Formats: sequence, C-alpha cells, structure tokens
Amino acid sequence: MGTIVMLAGSRTLLLLALSLAIFSSPAKIYKWVDENGNTHYSDKPPKDKRIKASQQNLKNMNVIKIPRPIKTQTLSNNQCQQAVDNFTKNYSSHKKAIEKELAQGSINDMQFADKLTQLETLKDQITIKNCHKADPQLNTLLHCIAKNPNTQVCS
Repeated sequence: MGTIVMLAGSRTLLLLALSLAIFSSPAKIYKWVDENGNTHYSDKPPKDKRIKASQQNLKNMNVIKIPRPIKTQTLSNNQCQQAVDNFTKNYSSHKKAIEKELAQGSINDMQFADKLTQLETLKDQITIKNCHKADPQLNTLLHCIAKNPNTQVCS
C-alpha cells in the first residue's frame, strides 16, 4: 500500500513540476514595423510572413498594463440617430450635473473646466457625420448612448 501512495505522490509531483516549467517559460514579445512605418509590439508575430519581426529581450522590460483593443461594430444609421438624439436630450442634464459637483465642492475649478471641456468635445464629436468614422473608444460610447435614453449611465 505504501508503494501505491508513493507512485500517486510521484505523479502529482511530476505534474506539478511540468506545470511550473510551462508557466515559468519566458513570454515572447515581437517587434516589427509595418508598411506605413508604424512600430508594433505583440505576443504574436505579424500574420504577414513578409514582415520581419524581431523577438525582444524581456529582461529589462517592465510591462505594467497592456491595453486590450476595444472591439465594437459600426453603428447602423438608426443607432447613430438614436445616439445623437439621446445625447442632445441629455446634454443640459450632464452640464447641470457637473455644475452641481462644483457647487457641492466634490470637484475643484480645474476639474470643473476639464469636465466641461470634455462635454463640449463630446458634443462636437457626437454627430451623424462622425458616427460611422468614430475611433473605437467613441464608438463604444456611441453604442451605449444609443441603447440608453439616460446617457448618464454611459459616462
């Protein structure tokens, strides 16, 4: 009976050792320049085999956060119109909410100015003309605004 326990323990130890070896293997980061001159870094080499990628030395790299791309589909014409309408209807309430934050002292004058500037920038961006060519971050916001008549939930 002692031998069977020893074999089961050895198997567990072997699995543990293999798991550690797999998980402790160094990550690979590839660097390449595309045809437009843009430098890319990724954990996968480029799909286009004609582009030469160099594997990077990770010893001196310190990656804190790797942003994930936002993937959203382009809005339909109806969704664009709904987003513009919802934002337009809620614009004054957004502005009043920022003014209220200042009056209550939860933001200072600089933060107030920044928030108003951001709101004005959104007002300029959230148009039918811009809807189909929005960057991924704005596109995500537009999707939320199109679905939610109360656009406060999207901020």
